[in-house]
Amino acid sequence: MTTEKETTDDQPKDETEAPSFDAVDLMLEGNLKEQISYSMVKALAKALDEKAEILIKAEQGFEPQEGESFAEVAMPEIEAMAQAITDGCVDFSKVRFWEACETAEVAWEESKDEEGNVVGRMPYGNPLDKPKEGNRILSNLEQISEWLEEVHKLHEEKGMGWVSPYGCPEDGQQAYDDRSKCFEKLQSTVEAIKNNLDI
Repeated sequence: MTTEKETTDDQPKDETEAPSFDAVDLMLEGNLKEQISYSMVKALAKALDEKAEILIKAEQGFEPQEGESFAEVAMPEIEAMAQAITDGCVDFSKVRFWEACETAEVAWEESKDEEGNVVGRMPYGNPLDKPKEGNRILSNLEQISEWLEEVHKLHEEKGMGWVSPYGCPEDGQQAYDDRSKCFEKLQSTVEAIKNNLDI
């Protein structure tokens, strides 16, 4: 859950403009343990997004050569991203759904004087009917999983010796099996986050 400041066109852009808040930080006020935990999740989200953005931009600018797909050309980078997530020092499956995307935004309750002038604003968390990407943890994990699945299908189509520098089916089979385990872990992590609705 991340923030969005709610403004309207008729709100003055002056000193009365409402300050920006993070919806989660607002809702966690007074809960120091969860505030610290969420700060670490935000840092993790930023680091992951920086790395994922490199591949996302590369795919957007990709021009196929001789029928090669992006997944085929970027296979080492895709596999490295997936392995860092599934075998790294962070257990992404423990990230809660509301920490991995935007499930609420900051809205403002205004109090006005008799002349209709805004004299005070009180922020509150406004739940969204449909979550947005927010800090992109969940959307990035889903994208990496999608890429890895494409690589896996390519391996099946091209045969087990495809990834071996010597065209050796045994080497290729080992790479295939390792990737299969990684893909299953990644899918399991995505599902764990989606089902982790604890506050």
